[in-house]
Amino acid sequence: MTQFIINGLTAIEGESGMPPGQLYFNDLGDWYTGAESKTDVHERDQADGANEIESDWRASAVFTFTGWYEGETWTDVLRMIDAFNRAVVRRRLGPVTVTDELGSTSRIVSVRSSPVHEDKFSKSFTFAIDMLAPDPLRYGPAVSVSTGLPTSGGGLAYPVTYPVGYGAAGNPGRVVAMNPGTAETFSLLEVTGGMSGGFELTEISTGRVNRFVRPVPVGSTVVLNLRTGRALLDGPSDVTQYWTRQERWSVPAFDSRTVQIAALGVVTGTPTLMARTAPAYW
Repeated sequence: MTQFIINGLTAIEGESGMPPGQLYFNDLGDWYTGAESKTDVHERDQADGANEIESDWRASAVFTFTGWYEGETWTDVLRMIDAFNRAVVRRRLGPVTVTDELGSTSRIVSVRSSPVHEDKFSKSFTFAIDMLAPDPLRYGPAVSVSTGLPTSGGGLAYPVTYPVGYGAAGNPGRVVAMNPGTAETFSLLEVTGGMSGGFELTEISTGRVNRFVRPVPVGSTVVLNLRTGRALLDGPSDVTQYWTRQERWSVPAFDSRTVQIAALGVVTGTPTLMARTAPAYW
């Protein structure tokens, strides 16, 4: 059953004659519609057609959810209107999530308007939630993959005795970030300490390198946001100035990227690399 959630408020897909006491929706507007192009087209003055478009950028996404609520009493209706307004009317952008037969996708939205039309005679109200998402993409739940630092593998021990033991396999120190979505996405790269000089992350297929030069103590975590180019230490502390080499990459649709970690300086504890990648959809 399809449903949407906005700030803890849930509405499920419904039609006429559904049981009272539940918030229902009947239309998700353009939730599944790809954003329109916002790139200007310049027609050729003295030739057929228009000049070529180098980059076809997309606009923000605009969509409207509509639905209704029917209560057992008028008091039920008034309480639900209050709950609806608490969830929908807000000063900051927030997530809205739609769950359907393929899973859940989310956007960060601004609620532009949310008119409610109540009917005391039928003990019900209808609603519309007009939303704008600055980032037009829908994102699925992030998938996390992690690894430790590279370690060498085993090998044959001499003299050879039977049965033969080859030792434990080494760890290449790599993670594979995958994107099964229909649009490119960016990973969050989380590195935990300790490393006295920082670390270096290399994307294998492109050879792009990102270097962070600052001690990362045991118990601390640095997060590199490949979308925004910002680095955070242990949550709110901005340490972007230590991200001294930025060669960011994205994960294309239906593709993957392999990331290798290397420590700088002296290693203590068990440093790890984790890549969090949310698939993106038009």
